Amino acid sequence: MFYLCATADCTFRVICKVNIFIYMDDEQFSPELTSLLSRLNKYNRYDYSQVLALRTPERAIFMEAAAKKDRLRREEFTEMIKGK
Repeated sequence: MFYLCATADCTFRVICKVNIFIYMDDEQFSPELTSLLSRLNKYNRYDYSQVLALRTPERAIFMEAAAKKDRLRREEFTEMIKGK
């Protein structure tokens, strides 16, 4: 789950929670960002050249989402290893 908030210097900050969803109007984000976030959520994979093609604020949103997803996967893996 994402909450997008603007800061005083007109940059965007994404606060990520467990699932990847965007609570904003669809018109504000490109279809490429939506498709990359869906792909990240479903397959844990994405094409980095498509990420580089995004606008800067959208790229920041995606990179924070990817980092959060990576942390969650590492935590799940660590818990799985501890359980054995």
